[in-house]
Amino acid sequence: MDCFISISDIVESAAFARVCKSAAFIAGAVIVWFVFKKIYLKTAARHQKVDNVEGEEVQSSLTSAVFGGVKIALFIFTVLSVLEVNGVNVTSLITGLGIAGAVAGLALQDFIKDTIMGLRIVADKFYFVGDVIEYNGIEGIVIEFNLRSTRIRSIDTHDEVTISNRNIDAIKKRSHLYDIDVPISYDEDFRRVNAIMYSISKDIGNADGIESCQYKGTQAFDSSNVKYRIRIFCMPEDRPELRRMCPRIIQRRLDAEGIRIPFDQLDVHTYPAEKAELPEREAAENGV
Repeated sequence: MDCFISISDIVESAAFARVCKSAAFIAGAVIVWFVFKKIYLKTAARHQKVDNVEGEEVQSSLTSAVFGGVKIALFIFTVLSVLEVNGVNVTSLITGLGIAGAVAGLALQDFIKDTIMGLRIVADKFYFVGDVIEYNGIEGIVIEFNLRSTRIRSIDTHDEVTISNRNIDAIKKRSHLYDIDVPISYDEDFRRVNAIMYSISKDIGNADGIESCQYKGTQAFDSSNVKYRIRIFCMPEDRPELRRMCPRIIQRRLDAEGIRIPFDQLDVHTYPAEKAELPEREAAENGV
């Protein structure tokens, strides 16, 4: 009987009630987290199967950012709820944390900047997971994005690089456009060169990995050559291989047509001996 009374007293005690409420909050948070995580994983898997459609890319990046935000918010809510159930004055705690937060904010400036810039990237639709961007001379595919950082995989070396979102000003989104300027000697007939270059652009356009190719004509007159521009459109991640393939096609065709690719050279103009001595005679006659 004593045992029964003691157990009953425990069940009816305030401490036991607080433990039960705390456990209920924690269990509820865990259930909500697993349900949310399952929904997130299904959403992420669906986005991976969809082609690069802008709307889907926005949702993919936004979903990743929201996932991280919900995780933090759920954790904070659970901790505060458990503290309040156990008699902690949460209001005073939050006030104290606010003062401490102001101090900590100075040390967390970079974190805050990263988060703000992460929201800006999502809002402006600057880039998405799967896009190719350039940072500090490195071109890479965006493989992961959150509110704090962006992770890319180099299209040249496959190295993975993490970029803080606060460095958005140094990031460039790469387009599908890529220009090749071909130097040709001034000695070549430009009409013949134009016809050959137009034919070369059609050959390049039929190559694997090329979306389309356009011959743009004369681009510039340099000191030792005329530059003719060919413009290709391709996926940015295919560009490293196409940078090697396209010049090979151009070189072989120009060689077959007997057209030289010139190198920088210096023209030296000489004068007859009489003209060279003339300034010296005039100087002597003038008594210089």
